[in-house]
Amino acid sequence: MEDFSEKNRRVFERMSKSYKTDFSSALETLYRTVQSRRLWISDKWTDTEAGKGKEIKVLEYACGPGTTSLALAPFVTQLIGLDIADGMVNDYNNNAREAGLADKMVGYKGDLLAETVPADLSGPEFFDFDVVIVSMALHHFEKPDLALKRFGERLKKGGTCFIIDMVPDHHSHGHSHYDLPSLSDEFKETGETIKTHGFERADMQKLYDGAGVGMNFDYQVVDETLAFKKEGHDFSKTIFVARAQRQ
Repeated sequence: MEDFSEKNRRVFERMSKSYKTDFSSALETLYRTVQSRRLWISDKWTDTEAGKGKEIKVLEYACGPGTTSLALAPFVTQLIGLDIADGMVNDYNNNAREAGLADKMVGYKGDLLAETVPADLSGPEFFDFDVVIVSMALHHFEKPDLALKRFGERLKKGGTCFIIDMVPDHHSHGHSHYDLPSLSDEFKETGETIKTHGFERADMQKLYDGAGVGMNFDYQVVDETLAFKKEGHDFSKTIFVARAQRQ
């Protein structure tokens, strides 16, 4: 039987072809959400007192086309994107090049959530991050608790794990993934890679605490909903931002 990671890889490989078009408005919302909360995420950036003159290293996991990375790139010295789909990694690197950021923003193919983490992700460049970011991907992970532990291991002491994801559906507007019989099998299959239908504040606190990343925890629901179109239907999701630091 195909494992969950492989199913995600296959689905997102296919989605990468039209991702920018389908999710353009959502990606703009994510960009704004991240930039406006930069100082809430961390006080260590190249333009702040705490970060001036220091190396500021960021990892975006399940990076997709790198929207969050692009929002933070001006304020860091190094950004690494990791994704399991080749198409997404290509988009990430193309977007970095187009933005003139290829010198400090590089995407790689890699699965940090594999039972055994691949050897090529064990070099020093994949550790000691000031910030690890996961944007709109945690709900696709088979084991969110394992994911948070793996991210925690890659953070510096005092480093921040920053997550954007969906608030559970009873807060959302419009259709959920499953109540539209007219949607194609392809979109339904994407729905099947959703493992958790959103996270409440208590869910996130438990995940962070369990991973040893529970310091200065905060969780905020974002006022602006995440809107996107798929196959002629409008979708709208309520999202949250959460952050906590490695103890």
